[in-house]
Amino acid sequence: MRHAVALAIVLGIAGCPRPKPSETTPAASATPKEVVAAAKGVVEQWRQAYEVRSLDALAKLYTHDLDLVVVVDGLPLQGWSTVEPVLRDRLGKAKEIHVRLKDITVASLGPTAAAALATMTREVSDGVTTVTETGALTLVLRRGADGWQIVQEHYSYKRPS
Repeated sequence: MRHAVALAIVLGIAGCPRPKPSETTPAASATPKEVVAAAKGVVEQWRQAYEVRSLDALAKLYTHDLDLVVVVDGLPLQGWSTVEPVLRDRLGKAKEIHVRLKDITVASLGPTAAAALATMTREVSDGVTTVTETGALTLVLRRGADGWQIVQEHYSYKRPS
């Protein structure tokens, strides 16, 4: 009797349908490869512009309208006319800026929008003191006549306890 029950269990398990590979493995990204490449290109240009402390290079990457929102130290700044002086001040005070990005992911938000997320470590030095922050960077990009540009930027990091 025990053998019959064991055989029934084995046959029952063997007869159960197995999940298809697509049901057990993550699906490939629905974001078109050209959108991923374009967004990663903007992210890399953004990183390089900070490293060389170039306001002109950064300015080309942002939209210059009221849709632009950049969160700085927990405060949202709206519009290029509000963001530009803050960037100018940040770059002007820094003697060195080093930005390392990893785990960059891009998700399409529609035909003309995408979000890029990365883990960022940023070191900013005024020549005397260096501040190092590690956290998450989110850039929302919009494709327009001038190509892909940043329309929203947010960076957050965990403060030491």
